[in-house]
Amino acid sequence: MTTTITGATGVNQITDDAITAAKLPTGSVLQVVSYYTAAQVSQSITTSDVIVNSMTKAITPLGANSKFLVQVRWFGEINVQRNRVFNIHMDGTRVNSQSNEYWSGLSMSGLTNTYSDNSSTPEMMHLTTLVTTSSVVGTAITFSLVSSCNASYIIWSNRCFGSAGGAQYENGTSELIITEIAG
Repeated sequence: MTTTITGATGVNQITDDAITAAKLPTGSVLQVVSYYTAAQVSQSITTSDVIVNSMTKAITPLGANSKFLVQVRWFGEINVQRNRVFNIHMDGTRVNSQSNEYWSGLSMSGLTNTYSDNSSTPEMMHLTTLVTTSSVVGTAITFSLVSSCNASYIIWSNRCFGSAGGAQYENGTSELIITEIAG
């Protein structure tokens, strides 16, 4: 929609009411998408990156050369938590990590209690990373939470090992949030 406005000097000014990514300054938030899950899933994590609890989300850039702020909140319980790292994949490739080795990660989960029994002591993991990319308007990018470790271990997402949602064991939810920022 085009609007004609008579300015204070009496000169007509034409403004376009449509806000587009190209009109916003660098650093503006262009969009936010998220993936939320309460699914209680058990899976085996190995020395290769494995997507955790289907935590994957595609975002179709509104701007060219955008940055993407990726934030993750994960709740669960891990067998041998000290051997596990978490990373972010962008279109199947690790981003912002020192290497692709199983011991190199952006974050690790932390115990919520000093007593670990694989039954009622969940772990929490929070991860934030800013991904700079040469995004193309309209070409989707997929981000995923992945994990790897030094052997094959079981991980439970959104619950403890000893719980199927029972009142005495902790349960939770997990979320992946992606914010596109104008580059």
